[in-house]
Amino acid sequence: MENVFGKNIDPVEYYTGVERDAAREIAIGQRRVAAVSWARLVVVLTAIAGTWWLWGNVQAVTVLLLVCVVLFLALVKLHNRLFGALSMQQAIKQVATDGMKRISRQLDGLDGGDEYIDSRHCYSYDLDVFGRRSLFALINSTATPSGRERLARNLRNTGDVAGDIELRQEAVKELATMPDFLVRLQALGIIARDNDGKADADGQETVASVKLQWWQRVAVYFFPAVILLLVILALAGLDVAVYIETVAVVSLLAAAIGSKAVGRLHDGVEKIVNSISIYHDLLSEIEQRQFSASLLRQLQQRLGSGGEKSSVIAKKLARLLANLDQRYNWLSYVLLNILLQWDYRQAGNVLRWMARYSSKLDEWREVLGCIDELCALATFSFGNPRYVFPAIDRKGQVIVEARGLGHPLIAVGKCVCNDVDAMGSGNFMVVTGANMAGKSTYLRTVGVNYLLALVGAPVYASAMTVGVATLFTGLRTTDSLSDGESYFFAELRRLQSIVTRAASGERMLVILDEILRGTNSADKQKGSLALVGKLVGMNIAGIIATHDLVLGSLADRFPGKVFNRCFEATICDGTLNFDYTLHSGIAKNLNAYFLMQHMGIV
Repeated sequence: MENVFGKNIDPVEYYTGVERDAAREIAIGQRRVAAVSWARLVVVLTAIAGTWWLWGNVQAVTVLLLVCVVLFLALVKLHNRLFGALSMQQAIKQVATDGMKRISRQLDGLDGGDEYIDSRHCYSYDLDVFGRRSLFALINSTATPSGRERLARNLRNTGDVAGDIELRQEAVKELATMPDFLVRLQALGIIARDNDGKADADGQETVASVKLQWWQRVAVYFFPAVILLLVILALAGLDVAVYIETVAVVSLLAAAIGSKAVGRLHDGVEKIVNSISIYHDLLSEIEQRQFSASLLRQLQQRLGSGGEKSSVIAKKLARLLANLDQRYNWLSYVLLNILLQWDYRQAGNVLRWMARYSSKLDEWREVLGCIDELCALATFSFGNPRYVFPAIDRKGQVIVEARGLGHPLIAVGKCVCNDVDAMGSGNFMVVTGANMAGKSTYLRTVGVNYLLALVGAPVYASAMTVGVATLFTGLRTTDSLSDGESYFFAELRRLQSIVTRAASGERMLVILDEILRGTNSADKQKGSLALVGKLVGMNIAGIIATHDLVLGSLADRFPGKVFNRCFEATICDGTLNFDYTLHSGIAKNLNAYFLMQHMGIV
């Protein structure tokens, strides 16, 4: 067992420093962007006033307009660069703020993956994996849609990655030592969120439907050449002002004819590839970095296939999309399309890029999603330096064992930690105790940390060992009005699923809370005893919490297989006290009647 960090990096201090530095850069960036905006306006007003003042002097007007156009374009480029830097600093500040929220467990407002909530899932609903203040909200710092989907998928189906736990742990450990990289990745994700780069049919069809007509391809070269020739003649002293004006109007009209088609192309391309283009610098960093983790090296090699660096190709795409963005500034649209037929020129460049590289997009997106998901787990590790990576038992002896196990959704220092004795196939822990003493929280603590272990994340424990098994819980079974299914029948179906899968030889960790609560006490006791008795003989490790102390007799019936643990409550001077600490044996003190008396119910 080991922790990623020693004591050299404190995540709170790190995020505080990042937030402070970003706030300072934002203030500077806002002043610079405002100054450039004013400068652009001054250039435009100078061009208008100078043309009016010098009207009739063709040479002077031509020179003035050329100078103003060059200055304006330079200021546009500078403005875009400054605005991009400002957006990045604002995003970095948001990342630092979210990082601090996760460390302090203030999860309201963070993405909880509500669309993944499934009350019939074999464990995610019981363990609060998705939803408000959920495990997903705690660890989901993904930057890309594919990374977010991959993280959710792995949390719902650990079988996809359980065979690679050690490889994933190695990658997460290494990435957790690169907080600057993790922050930049998340910041770029915030910038890209409005155009999240999901490949979809609409985007593909839009791009496929846009083609430049022959006259549009000719216009890209014809109008700029004619205007350049007229400018040269004007500088030579010829009176060609009326021709310049005429050609400028015709050039602008020609660009306007295909404006809607270019707009569709721009929107379609952004739907497909925007996230790829915006991460070009991270692709470059991934390509250049010397990773030691074998999984990261494998992903790195997939980016470098084909002889061309993905970062260079993506950077070219980013530049093309930025050029196409100029069409949304009316002044840039007019000037650039008159002088250069800008829309058709950039649309042609984008179409050529797509024809050559679109086949590689899925591969790049998958690699980015894999790295992004691992980075989210690394961010979780960085923010919780006291967490450890569990040992993985590949010999089949242990399914779960832990020391100092706490619930990840409870901040360190506020959580009472408990142990889990070594449990292998055929072992069952019966947990008894009073109401509110901590039984349900303990069950969820074991389940959530076991889930984290299976996806390669660190766990809230001082030490933990896990073996790969299917996690199955029964903590908050719900009825279904739409299916006409009662609570009791829903629970029976869930228990039936456990028995059926276990009978097929599936290795499982089963965690149950107060089973068969929908029937009378005698029937419940009989059914509970029979169920545990059957499961003990299968390839299962199980934990069951109950108020029914009779289940404690199972330890005598199955010595060495079933053992009793409990949470106690004490009443001292009329006050009910809990220590939330797991003890050996069967609970002795119950509190329901005391609470009813205390609240005046009886």
